[in-house]
Amino acid sequence: MKYRRQSLLPRLLLWLIILAGIGFAGWKWGGQGLTWIRANLLTGRPVPAPVSESALIQPEDVPAQQAGQQTSDREVELAPDGFPVQPRRHVLRYTVQPGDALFLIADRFGLDPNTIFWANTETLQDNVHLLHVGVELYILPVDGVYHLSDGTQTIAEIAAQYGVTPGDILYSEFNDLADKDSSYVPPAGLHIVVPGGRRQYASWASPVRTGSRGGANPEGLLHPGSCRELYTGLGGTGNYWNPLGDIPYRVTNGFAPWHPGVDMAADANTPVYAADTGVVVFAGWHRDGYGELIILDHGSGWTTYYGHLAARFVGCGDQVSRGQLIGQMGMTGNATGIHLHFEIREDDVPQNPYLYIPIQDIRSSGG
Repeated sequence: MKYRRQSLLPRLLLWLIILAGIGFAGWKWGGQGLTWIRANLLTGRPVPAPVSESALIQPEDVPAQQAGQQTSDREVELAPDGFPVQPRRHVLRYTVQPGDALFLIADRFGLDPNTIFWANTETLQDNVHLLHVGVELYILPVDGVYHLSDGTQTIAEIAAQYGVTPGDILYSEFNDLADKDSSYVPPAGLHIVVPGGRRQYASWASPVRTGSRGGANPEGLLHPGSCRELYTGLGGTGNYWNPLGDIPYRVTNGFAPWHPGVDMAADANTPVYAADTGVVVFAGWHRDGYGELIILDHGSGWTTYYGHLAARFVGCGDQVSRGQLIGQMGMTGNATGIHLHFEIREDDVPQNPYLYIPIQDIRSSGG
């Protein structure tokens, strides 16, 4: 029996089509396409289909895309979590926490420090020293004034008082007054946000007049480091910061009735900084245990003590600024180890430093 020989042309055409497909895949998808075709057509083992790079979405890109950064020319502010910052449209009630200070609170909410005062006149009375742990503050959504209506002033009078127009108050999204006019008298007790409003500045820098409260310095004249002159200068803000900055340290003694400050231990000659702006009223040796001691007068009866120093870089009457280097840590006087003894006093009465500065023992943070 004779068999007719099959033509090779159909088989060649088939291979040409396959090769053309492979070439197209290589051009379209690169190595991924070739791998897919080889695995599926040549070996029969299925692999995931190739995905174009333009279709890949990286996890970290999602918030930016949701925020519209890739589709809009307008700058969008992002929060730490990557999502767009949502502006507040209401007044917050905030409770002061340990370690808080006026400038820290203002910075946290993106406000001018004056706004904190101007929103809490009844609570703070323009006195930074009334900012204590547990105090409740109004936090405005914008810089300005939080006015408490007395039931007699019109919107026009309130606006004039704070240097804005009546429309700034009436049409503010933070007030429900859009249906009123400038002659409207808000009822007594109503709080009104005055965006951009200003009043007289509160002065945080109390002038220092040493000697006005008990002598040139609070330790008398018996010690070699006693300053015997009276001085004037710029006082503090009441916004104290840790005199060691943010280096790691150990707390070896806390505040107690028998221990009027806090002892913070670190390496010898660790820099010591002024906790607030003030004038030096004691600089030298203290016979009763402090060793080399610096006392700063911050005005209004407030002082800070820096004891057991190895070195001092300021002297009597010097004006120092908050954060200025004033000495180095040591163990002079009655000290069993290298540390800084730090005190905050009001009218010579020791205050608990934990209420005024952030104190973090490295051992409690796992360091």
